[in-house]
Amino acid sequence: MNENQKTILLVEDDVRLSDLVKDYLEKQGYTIHVEYRGDQAVNRIITEQPDMVILDLMLPGKDGLSVCRDIRTGYPG
Repeated sequence: MNENQKTILLVEDDVRLSDLVKDYLEKQGYTIHVEYRGDQAVNRIITEQPDMVILDLMLPGKDGLSVCRDIRTGYPG
């Protein structure tokens, strides 16, 4: 990975949509990681510290707004 390449965590439970967005963003030069569940996204966001998070609101396990609240103190980005 190029050290200037930005990492994005895409949190989206719709597999077709996440594949489409992932493919597009990779073509634009980003490194994309995908998570399909809100409850698992919290730990990944805090642990991996991606440059950006694209977060769906309606997710299994935990909704997107709850994810935002849960990571607020653990994510300086």
